Amino acid sequence: MARNQKDKQRLSIAGEYGACAELAKRGIDASITLGNAKATDLIIFQKDSFKRIEVKTTRSTRFVTNFFQKYFDKIRLHPDFWILVHIDTDNVSHFYILTHEEMGEVQMKRNKMDRWEEIKGCDNVLLRDIKPFEEKWNKIV
Repeated sequence: MARNQKDKQRLSIAGEYGACAELAKRGIDASITLGNAKATDLIIFQKDSFKRIEVKTTRSTRFVTNFFQKYFDKIRLHPDFWILVHIDTDNVSHFYILTHEEMGEVQMKRNKMDRWEEIKGCDNVLLRDIKPFEEKWNKIV
């Protein structure tokens, strides 16, 4: 495996563990799912239900989401929440918490879309697109 690929995997794992730790600090029981073909990154357990969380991590100002490549219609099974983790040059993690619907709205705005649909290419959002969602843990808690 190429060093660059290993670095990407480590970054992804760091984001997942960081998000899991932040949830634990807030009294939320969370588990990281394992494997390369998983459909979700974290599972949280609340009362008699569970929620799915997708975690995306970057060191740059861009998060690759593949949003409309995976969730091209509103009916398709999807995560309940997205946690976007930005690890800055000082190795400090910043967390942005969005519901799936909010992530769809941000992605649509970024793509200049007026309706929910499948698109080609690779969706991404910029750090500036998600600034209002920083530290919004109350959505999950």
